[in-house]
Amino acid sequence: MDIIAILRKKISLLDSGEHSAGLKATLSHIETAFRHLMRGQKDADQTAFTDAVYRTNQAFEGAIKEAYRVITKKNPENVRPYDIESHFSKSGTFRRRVLDQFTNYRKEWRNPSTHDYKLDFNDNEAFLAIVSVTAFSCLLLDEIAQRLAHDKEVAAVHKMAENIRRETGAVNGDLLTSIVETLKIYFLRHTKEKVEKGTAAQWLGSVNGFLAEIIPDATITAGAPLGTDKLHVTADLLVERGSERVVVEIKNRINILTYKGVIDQVEHLMLTSGISDGVIFFLPTILNTGKIYEAERILFDGIGRLRTISPIAISHGAQPHSPRSPEAGR
Repeated sequence: MDIIAILRKKISLLDSGEHSAGLKATLSHIETAFRHLMRGQKDADQTAFTDAVYRTNQAFEGAIKEAYRVITKKNPENVRPYDIESHFSKSGTFRRRVLDQFTNYRKEWRNPSTHDYKLDFNDNEAFLAIVSVTAFSCLLLDEIAQRLAHDKEVAAVHKMAENIRRETGAVNGDLLTSIVETLKIYFLRHTKEKVEKGTAAQWLGSVNGFLAEIIPDATITAGAPLGTDKLHVTADLLVERGSERVVVEIKNRINILTYKGVIDQVEHLMLTSGISDGVIFFLPTILNTGKIYEAERILFDGIGRLRTISPIAISHGAQPHSPRSPEAGR
C-alpha cells in the first residue's frame, strides 16, 4: 500500500481554498522525507535519516496548521505551533483515532527531535516517522474534507432552509420523522450527482451540514462513540434533540448480498447504545431513476424503529413506502 499516494489523492479531491497551498507543502515535505530515507539507505548516510525526521516534523506542523485554518476559520500564520497543538489536544475536535495518531506523533517524533538537538535517528526510526505522519495526515485530510463539505452544504441550502423546514415539518415532528423527511429532500437535491465524485468523508460532511441547517435545534455528532466502554462502536451521525436520539448510518452503495449485514450492523449500534430509533441512508447513485423508496422495521418488541431510504425498493421486514419522484417537493 502506497500511503503517500493515498495522501496525494485525498489532497487532490479537496475543493481549492486558502488551505490548498499549505497541504501541498505538507505533501512535499513528506515526499522529501521519503527521498532522504532512500538516500540514507542507498549511500549509508546516517544524517539523511535525521533529515527525514525533521522533514516529517515540518509536514506535521503544516497539516495541523491547515486543519486549524479550516476547522476554526482562523488564520494560523501568527499562532504558535504549541498553541495549535494545545487547542487540538483540549478542544475535542478530533475523533479518537485521529487524536491517537496526533498524540503518538507528538510524543514519539516531534517533541524529542525538537527539544534535543543532539538526537540522531536511524533508518527504522525515519521510516516509522514517515509512516506515522503520513497516516496522521490522511486521517486529518478526512476531517478537513468533512468540514469543508459541511460548510459548503450549509452555504448552499441556507437561503431555502426555512421553506424546506415547512415542507418537511422538520421543526414540529418527532426527531426520527424530521430526519427522514429532511434526508429525502437531500436525496432529491443530489440525485443527479455521481457518488464517485465524493469521498466518504465529504458525503458525511455534506449530509451533516444539510441536517444541521434544516434541523437547527438538533445536536449532530459525526463519528459518535456509542458507549464510553466501547469506543470502537461508533455511528456515522448521532442526532440528538432533547431526550430524542437517532443513529444515522450513511451508505454509498446498495449490495443486495450484504444488505442484511448492514441492517444487522445498525441494529447492533442501536442495541449497544440503547438508542431506539435509527436510519440507514443510501446515497443516490448513478443508476438512480430519481425515486426514493422507504422501508421501516420495528425492533425491540415494538419500541425501536429502523427506517431505510434508498434509490431502489428493498424490504427488511415491512412493506416499503411509496416511491417519491424528483418533482415532489421541488
